[in-house]
Amino acid sequence: MNRIPTLAGMALTALMALPLQVAATPISTSIALDTVFSGNTPDGPAPWLIAEFTSAVGSNTGTLVLSSHTGGPDFIQGLNSQQSTVGWAFYLNQALSPSGAACTAGTCADNGASYKAGGFNTGPVPGLFNLAFGWSQSNRFMIGDSATYALTFASPLTGNPFVENASHWSSVAHIQGIADDCSGWIVSGNGTGAEGSGPCRSVTVAEPGALGMLGLGLLFGGLLLGLRRRYS
Repeated sequence: MNRIPTLAGMALTALMALPLQVAATPISTSIALDTVFSGNTPDGPAPWLIAEFTSAVGSNTGTLVLSSHTGGPDFIQGLNSQQSTVGWAFYLNQALSPSGAACTAGTCADNGASYKAGGFNTGPVPGLFNLAFGWSQSNRFMIGDSATYALTFASPLTGNPFVENASHWSSVAHIQGIADDCSGWIVSGNGTGAEGSGPCRSVTVAEPGALGMLGLGLLFGGLLLGLRRRYS
């Protein structure tokens, strides 16, 4: 005896045939640089820099937003043509693709937004940092500035790629312009070995011409004093 399938049965069969749609697990992390590793304390209250990353597990892309909350004339430069010293750097445990950091808005790092598996020179701060940003002298990253980057990874994300390195630091930046001409290295993470902040010692060096005039003045004053003693 043949059975004619009911509408309800047909609908159930169709639903079972559809692939299950599983919502992707979101990734959201905020990195606040609020500790002075060495040098001088930036102007304004901490945190002085904040980075926010959003994506989802299984995705090959994500969005990174950098923002400066420093005070006064403080700024970031760094990452010259030899990639010797960075301005702001992070540690990723998942590799970026060769073209994996594209600036989409804001004060873009014109001296580079580079991924380097071997790491960059981050001054006195230990550990590997492999994603670095740098701004030029004419395009400093200062208070109120922000930059948005679209990151493309070499493989799908398995979780938050922004993690602490072997020294337990997740990010580092070199802040310049503190009290006009001092600087400091600031970090984010739970690492040890931070030297703390020292006083900003600003030394004014006299120009050669000024030094010459001072020497002549002292010599002339000495001659006058000698003549006065001789004839008194």
